Amino acid sequence: MRIVRAGKLSVEVELGALRVIMLTDGETIMPLDALLGPDGMMLRESDLVGADLKDGELRLPVRAFLVRGPGGCLLIDTGAGRAWHKGLGRLGAAMAEAGTGAQAVTQIALSHTHIDHVSGLIGEDGGLAFPNAMRVFVATEEIAAFRALPRMGAAVMRLMPLEQGDGPILGVTAINAPGHSPGHMAFLVEGRLLIWGDLVHNALQFARPEIGWKYDDDLALARASRLALMEQATESGWLIAGAHLPGPGIGRIERAGAGYSFHPVTRG
Repeated sequence: MRIVRAGKLSVEVELGALRVIMLTDGETIMPLDALLGPDGMMLRESDLVGADLKDGELRLPVRAFLVRGPGGCLLIDTGAGRAWHKGLGRLGAAMAEAGTGAQAVTQIALSHTHIDHVSGLIGEDGGLAFPNAMRVFVATEEIAAFRALPRMGAAVMRLMPLEQGDGPILGVTAINAPGHSPGHMAFLVEGRLLIWGDLVHNALQFARPEIGWKYDDDLALARASRLALMEQATESGWLIAGAHLPGPGIGRIERAGAGYSFHPVTRG
């Protein structure tokens, strides 16, 4: 894998026949109590050593990923649009910086249906932000949740159920990673790069993968998915990418003591 383009809001890497572009939707912060110990309780101050902090709170970048290849142009997650915190909704600017735009997207796959992953699907006028995306893949377990979102009406007719092993485009395979949400999905690109959605929300969870996220639907199941996929990524030599990872959102992990360490991809 090599970096072929890098900017302030985007990084493009080459993976065989496919190219993957990390797109930054922006950055926000979350309160310290969003990280929880294995007992479900807020972490002590001494437990936060190594956490990614900004102004005394948890830094939370929001990212999406564009996969381009012979089979089409797949957007994995769509950012928060203007529906969540200030500082988000920059996906369009990131795409422009990367030399592409909304019209190029032919398929969309959602890791799950939380606000910071699905809201960018709909434009400020209430219409589809990606008009040429003929299919919107959502895990079967979350189809009902998607349909219940008031803003998603324009996209409902393009919904396609997504299951373990499905391929939204050639070279991309869906992998179940439940816990953060009932149908949370990861996507393996070219058998080499695992785009894992919200498996990790803060860098502290690499060194201490037992630490959970307050907004995980099932803390124990999310922890099990995180541990299993971290182990598989390490054993298989996969690169990893995630919606909330430190910049540039793509890298590799190695075992480090009882946990793991994250090494961001670099140019050269």
